[in-house]
Amino acid sequence: MAISHASHRGIAEEKMRTVLTLIAFAALSMQAAPKPNVVLILADDLGWGDVSCYQPGNRFQTPEIDRIAREGLRMTNAHAPHSVCSPTRYAVLTGRYCWRTFLREGVLPGYAKPLIAKRRMTLASLLKQRGYATGAFGKWHIGMGWTPVKGDPGDFHYGSQIHASGAALAAISRRVNHAAPISGGPTDLGFDTFFGTPSNRGRIPVFIRDNRVVGSPLRNKSGLMQDPTMRADTVDDLYAEEAVRFIEKAAKQKKPFFVYLPLNAIHGAVTTPREFRGKSGVSDRTDKCLWLDRSVGRVLKVLDRTRQAGNTLLIFTSDNGPFAAIGSDLKKGHDASGPYRGFKTDVWDGGTRVPFLVRLPGRIEAGRISDHLLCLTDVMATLAGLMEQPLPKWAGEDSFDQSSVWFDEEAPAARNTMITQSYTGILSIRRGKWKLILDTKGSGGFFNYSPEVLRHETMAPWRTDMSQTGQLYDLEQDPYETTDLFEKHSDVVNELKLLMRSQITQGRSRPL
Repeated sequence: MAISHASHRGIAEEKMRTVLTLIAFAALSMQAAPKPNVVLILADDLGWGDVSCYQPGNRFQTPEIDRIAREGLRMTNAHAPHSVCSPTRYAVLTGRYCWRTFLREGVLPGYAKPLIAKRRMTLASLLKQRGYATGAFGKWHIGMGWTPVKGDPGDFHYGSQIHASGAALAAISRRVNHAAPISGGPTDLGFDTFFGTPSNRGRIPVFIRDNRVVGSPLRNKSGLMQDPTMRADTVDDLYAEEAVRFIEKAAKQKKPFFVYLPLNAIHGAVTTPREFRGKSGVSDRTDKCLWLDRSVGRVLKVLDRTRQAGNTLLIFTSDNGPFAAIGSDLKKGHDASGPYRGFKTDVWDGGTRVPFLVRLPGRIEAGRISDHLLCLTDVMATLAGLMEQPLPKWAGEDSFDQSSVWFDEEAPAARNTMITQSYTGILSIRRGKWKLILDTKGSGGFFNYSPEVLRHETMAPWRTDMSQTGQLYDLEQDPYETTDLFEKHSDVVNELKLLMRSQITQGRSRPL
């Protein structure tokens, strides 16, 4: 029986209506799909070898951290862009190398001015404009805008030693009005709320809630303003409690959330809680690793309890490698840097290679391992990619989107080049298998903390002439940087010098 043209037209129209309905339904589903929460846990001075999923032969285990690896992705070639604290924290939150700012070596001194410009995009402001509740809890150490006492010129940000303490730091403390609001801190940079310390617990021992000093701090014997209720063995517990309450509140309100949790362990500024003393069987420092692990476990538990685990991108990492004064650890068979040369402050990989674990159930395959290169600056572009929000050219200048690497085992590496920096400003650049270090034959870090650390030639190497001193390593053949090829491969040295100069002068390494 023949079908009329009208019937054909009716069938075609019905098919079209069905297709349009499906498209509309898919669009509505995408709009209704919950935005993934984001939790970023940043440990302090935790080494690549301090986590048992990276170094299974450890004398002690980190089961809560290991759980993230078991349920997510473990990256084995992840690096902090700087081998010390302040610059890495800047880079994590902005996606930009810190040596592009006024801080070109070392860390920020006490009462330093803000390192992040108010108008610069941060992880918090990126997510806040997408409707996220944003909270930071822990060690800040990226500078704050302190109000001077009446009549003081307020120029106490400079002219002090990086590690000024005692009478020197107390003298600066007397010039600060601790009762006045603080500017340029977390709540001016996209965070709805903040609770933590201005730097590490010991340097300026007061808590900040949002933009004000908490409680009624008093001057200690040295004259430094100090919160008498602050304890060195409980600060991380307070930070974890704040994060837990924030997650519970956001979950109850059915609002996506971003939690930045920069804990203070394993740093020497904190003290091991009584219940962990001697538990690791190695040292006081590694006892703090167990304290850190418990804090991570508290976050995991609240995500499970509030049924947010399945829709939360959880990232765990560290700000730099482990502190070098760990002779007792080595004697007991524990190497906090793992097999890598160097420690915190050094330009060698032991100073920058850090644990990096990421979990998002249903999107990141459980138990995967990736050796693709990652820099902590990459968190910015990766979150922007997840939000389907292209970064403006003036944001995340050194950040590469790693989402394809995280979600697809077959995806190519997101980057093949990276610059890292030591405590004294020594720069290194890697491309592919090659790593070039300029201006020193030593570590670029603290002096005399290890027999392999050599005194280098300069304390402030911000060079434009690309000096003839340096080191070159083939990381494919020599991943532990034992054989210097600087004099042997001048062609590679010159190519990498030009690449470094280009990335410095262009003001960015991420292509436009």
